[in-house]
Amino acid sequence: MFYTSFYQFWKRDRIRKRPSRVSEVTQFFEMIQKVYNFFSGSTYRWNILKEHLGLKKVVKSLSQTRWSARADAVSALHEGHKQIKEAFISIAKDTEQAQETREETLSLSRKMEKLEFTILTEIWSSILERIDKTSNYLQGETITLDVATNLFTALDEYIISLRDKFDYFESSAKEKNLESDYKDLSQRTRRRSSRQTFFNGSAQSVQLNGKERFKVETFIPIIDTLGVHLKRRLSSYKNISQRFGLFFHLKTLNSEELRQSCREFAEFYYEDVNEKELEMECLHLTEYLKIQSKNEDSNSILEIYHLLKDNKIEDTLPNVEIALRIFLSMMVTNCSGERSFSKLKRIKNELRSTMLQERLNSL
Repeated sequence: MFYTSFYQFWKRDRIRKRPSRVSEVTQFFEMIQKVYNFFSGSTYRWNILKEHLGLKKVVKSLSQTRWSARADAVSALHEGHKQIKEAFISIAKDTEQAQETREETLSLSRKMEKLEFTILTEIWSSILERIDKTSNYLQGETITLDVATNLFTALDEYIISLRDKFDYFESSAKEKNLESDYKDLSQRTRRRSSRQTFFNGSAQSVQLNGKERFKVETFIPIIDTLGVHLKRRLSSYKNISQRFGLFFHLKTLNSEELRQSCREFAEFYYEDVNEKELEMECLHLTEYLKIQSKNEDSNSILEIYHLLKDNKIEDTLPNVEIALRIFLSMMVTNCSGERSFSKLKRIKNELRSTMLQERLNSL
């Protein structure tokens, strides 16, 4: 779903064989997959992990088809961070294990102990949990577009609010790794690009310590990139909600505003409704709602539609009924198939190896 935007963002750079814009994020997700591959590659190591985790979730794989698996993988790592490190230490101390296995164990354990990795675990756990919950709710059968728009807007505001909470994520990470610290880059100097210098003139180089470097080069790009992708999707929701906005504010619109809204709506859905009839029906419906819902401040589109159907007055307001039905019939989300089916083997096998993807999709 939509919460894979940032993952696709940095993955696209790797496919094009150029450096990822946020290399720490690339390494973070690769590390999660390495941890899963290490433990799942041996029943002995998997049992050691389960013993240390107890009732907590085991590590998960980063599925290439089920994007929600990334939220599950980060959640499992965040919840059992301490126990996973203990499992690494237990395997590393086992002299019966091969030397290569013990060295790999120590390497993975050291990477998990890095402060940057722990901070990213805290960040992505908070982000993906909210995005995953929102994504699951948006796939509900009864959700309407107006509720989805408000929920999406709230999610966007939540992501933006995290921009000022770097210190919170850092303190949470240091509680798990008391002795860890940022990579020592000997006060790395951040230099301006030659293009900026050419157009804007020379400027003094900025000295960045470990915390400032990680915040500027990793944390802020994560939040800003997610915000950009969410706003892009949110704009589509808002455009549709604005088009049907006259039905949300029937009781508050004056005559001129209602006339303008009906005109714009009829211009877009010119084959379904008539402008003049829609305007008169909206005025009629406004007075009807005032009588029917004196004790209520507002009515949702779904409630208005049920009111028309329950009282059997949809034939009296046909244009309004059509407009409401259009709104309620719109899909909140859509997605392509995420899993391949077993019947695929009958369609494409060794005898049909020349079949291209386009024809395969058609079949």
